[in-house]
Amino acid sequence: MRRLLPWLVALALIGTAHGLELSVDPAGGPLTLEDEVTAALADWRAAGVDPDAVAARVRIRYGDAGRFGPDAVAWVLLRGAAEEGPRLFDVLVSPDAPSLRAALIPALGVVLGGALGSGALDPVLDPAGARMPTAADGTALEERRSALPGDLNRDGRVDFEDLLLFAEAYGRRGVNLPADLNGDGVVDAADLALLREAYTFTPPTGGE
Repeated sequence: MRRLLPWLVALALIGTAHGLELSVDPAGGPLTLEDEVTAALADWRAAGVDPDAVAARVRIRYGDAGRFGPDAVAWVLLRGAAEEGPRLFDVLVSPDAPSLRAALIPALGVVLGGALGSGALDPVLDPAGARMPTAADGTALEERRSALPGDLNRDGRVDFEDLLLFAEAYGRRGVNLPADLNGDGVVDAADLALLREAYTFTPPTGGE
C-alpha cells in the first residue's frame, strides 16, 4: 500500500488563501520531498521566483515508465481549477529519470506559472544534468504571472489584437495557456467571457 507523505511547504499568506501545498508519494523509488523537491523549489527561489505567492496543491509521484520518452522525464497534469481556491496538479516523474532534480525543475516551473519552452523550462533532458533556473528565467516567469489578464500579446492593453490571438487559441487544451484566462486547462466560452470583461475598444489610428 502506498504511503502518502504530505508536507506543507508554504503556509497561507496572511489575509489570503494563497499558498503552495505539496505531497509526495515515494512508492517506486527514492523520491523525497525533503531532498529533491525542496531543492528544485530552492533553485527557482534563487532565480527570483516567489513560490509562496502561488495557490496550488501538487501531488508528486512516479508514473508508468511506458508513458515517458527517452528525453522527457516528467509530466505535469492539471486536475482542476476552482474559481476560488488553488489549482490542483499531478506531477509524474519517470522511474528511469537519471536525475530527479533535472526532471523536477521544469515541472515545478510549470506549477509556479511558467510555460514549457527554453532555459530551465525546457522539458527535454539535458545529458549534462539539470538546467538551473537563471535570473532571466525567473524574470520571464514572474512577468508571465503578473501580466494583465487578457493581454495575450503583452503590450499592456486588452484590445483587438488580443481578440485575434484568442480566436486562434480557442479550443486548445494544456497547462498555463495564455488564453486560458480562468486556468482550467481549456480555452473556451468561459475564457471568452473574461476577455470580454477586460476588453477595451481602441479606435484605429493614423486615418480619419
